[in-house]
Amino acid sequence: MKRFNDSKITLLLVVLVLWPAQSPAKEYVLTVGNEQLRFVPQAEKGYVVKQPKRTAGISALAGTLFLEEGQVQPIGGLDRHGIWIVENDGPASMNDAVIAELVQNGAAEYAAPLFSSNGETVAVIPEIVLRVHPKVDARQVHFLCQSISLAIIKPMEFTTQEYLLQVLGPDAEAVFTALENLNNVEWIEWAAPNTASRLMLAGQVATLGAEVREELRVQAAGETPAASGVFPNDEYFPKQWHLHNTGQSGGTPGADIRAPEAWEITTGDPNIVIAVIDCGVDSNHPDLIDNLVAGYDFLENDAQPDPSLDHPSNAHGTMCAGLIAAQGNNGVGVSGATWNCKIMPIRICGARADGTLISATQAEEATGFRWAAGHGADILSNSWTESTNPTPILYSAIVDVTKPSGIGRSGKGCVVLFAACNDSSSIKWYPQKYPEVITVGASDHNDMRCYYSNYGPELDIVAPCAPGYTRDDWLTTKRKGWPWTTDISGPAGWNMDPFDPNVVDYTALGGTSAAAPIAAGVAALILSVEPNLTGDEVRHFLERSAKDLGAPGRDDYYGWGRVDARAALDMVLAKRADLNDDWKVDLRDFAVFAQCWKTDDLRGDIGPIPRPDGAVDVQDLALMGEYWLKEIPELGQAWGPTPANGAINMPKSVIRWSAGETAAAHDVYFGSDETAVTNATPDSPEYYRADESAVFCNR
Repeated sequence: MKRFNDSKITLLLVVLVLWPAQSPAKEYVLTVGNEQLRFVPQAEKGYVVKQPKRTAGISALAGTLFLEEGQVQPIGGLDRHGIWIVENDGPASMNDAVIAELVQNGAAEYAAPLFSSNGETVAVIPEIVLRVHPKVDARQVHFLCQSISLAIIKPMEFTTQEYLLQVLGPDAEAVFTALENLNNVEWIEWAAPNTASRLMLAGQVATLGAEVREELRVQAAGETPAASGVFPNDEYFPKQWHLHNTGQSGGTPGADIRAPEAWEITTGDPNIVIAVIDCGVDSNHPDLIDNLVAGYDFLENDAQPDPSLDHPSNAHGTMCAGLIAAQGNNGVGVSGATWNCKIMPIRICGARADGTLISATQAEEATGFRWAAGHGADILSNSWTESTNPTPILYSAIVDVTKPSGIGRSGKGCVVLFAACNDSSSIKWYPQKYPEVITVGASDHNDMRCYYSNYGPELDIVAPCAPGYTRDDWLTTKRKGWPWTTDISGPAGWNMDPFDPNVVDYTALGGTSAAAPIAAGVAALILSVEPNLTGDEVRHFLERSAKDLGAPGRDDYYGWGRVDARAALDMVLAKRADLNDDWKVDLRDFAVFAQCWKTDDLRGDIGPIPRPDGAVDVQDLALMGEYWLKEIPELGQAWGPTPANGAINMPKSVIRWSAGETAAAHDVYFGSDETAVTNATPDSPEYYRADESAVFCNR
């Protein structure tokens, strides 16, 4: 029989006495920059508590509060210990009484109810993130903190303008009072509470059954995809319809990202790094082990960002990583959108054994973004969301890694993608609503918007996904049309699912969680061809090359359309051939190329595919011919006009000459009308067309 000690009985009596008393909830309103944040106490949901360092840990606290197992979860990150979220069913008056007694008897140095912030439940912990104007001295921050009961925990990493502060007061009132004081200081840009909440992953997963061993069935409905392309020998590639759709999942052939066609150009540069910011990546997976670089765990504050193995949901990050860069053509498993680019695991969340999702605070998430950019990540892929409230702490980091001259890619700017989420509603989430983010929705194996995919003016593109994202969806669809990817290797992950315990290491991912990494893989292919593009240029090519779906042009349900890897690379290469930078490949570009021929002028060094070779030669001319008369759209336009007969017209000659020269004096010419060249004179116009077979450029 369980015994209670005297202190527990005393606390219980105090709670029973105070229980009936309840005052109206006070709303706190903060203005951070141009955004308004609202916080309403929600004591009926639970509370957050910070223990004194001298206490024995949560076991002692749990005994004091008569907590059932599973009601308490730690707030992790940066060696943070002793801060716990307690969730229960209230009532609010009882939890308020517990909060007051915890602080009064010294069992907690801080306690506060959970809060509702724009409909989301968040924990307001005794921490603040402060951003100051440039060149503000750290001593100013220190002296200010001393005057208003704050202390500097640390300067935020990879930025000279932000600090993480500790609030020395006992409750949320102290936090909000400090915030009000800070936001009235003229040399402070903003101050915001470092809240903790449960991140929402943007997809669910399903286990693949024995059908993986079935012979591939091709359903010839609709458009027949081209047979050309580079095809890997991976065992399950024939089922990866999102890469190459032959109708094998019951969908429409050609409703895919055209990966094999893109792989004719590049399968990915190992120097391109994609950070998967999620719940960790399995570093021992046979399809990922050779495509990983060092990452970091911001939830447990160590350099081992592998997922926890105590709940299947922890496979989420490994699945996202496989969609991006599972090693291709290695004879096993699946292939990523890129075979050779590298994955940087950044762990910010995880699931406990009971399925409860725990996550780092906004400050750790922001540091994770900056850490990834500072350690060489080119692309940041995110299949989760934070809040329906603005997230200024995280937004500041996104700006830092994406802006020109920022910390991303030596000032060129990282590419940041977020899944649009699965509410079948207008996009209400942050950071998805921020303009620096590429927000990715979901299309199915018929190139139709998935029913759950969020929409709105913030939606930029869509990418292939499953027709559903819930367990019921999986049962209804019988696994048809779900993108295949990597699972945690061995018995953990979603292979624990009883539907088919024989399939290990691989699974299927539903929801827009799959969309963002697939689009991130296409962005990685773009940078594999042109690594010096700015982040804005990568975004431009990714969006403007997408296959237009829905209403013509950009719309709120498909954005610019479904990502198309081959079209994106074609657009990048066409821009490379645009030597005079007028967004089309035409005679003027040939004129520039002719000036470079047989010289040290490398403006004409545009080939071969995928990278220039340091010489101006016939390979460069071949690439220009490949994209002759192509127009590169700037505002979501389709490709430029082509001749009515479908042929690609290109001039056969681009020759430089000087006075007295004839065509015979040149060791290369590409047309057959030598007479036209011989008859040209130095006083001819700069662009002189003798006939349909020759174009001449005056030196």
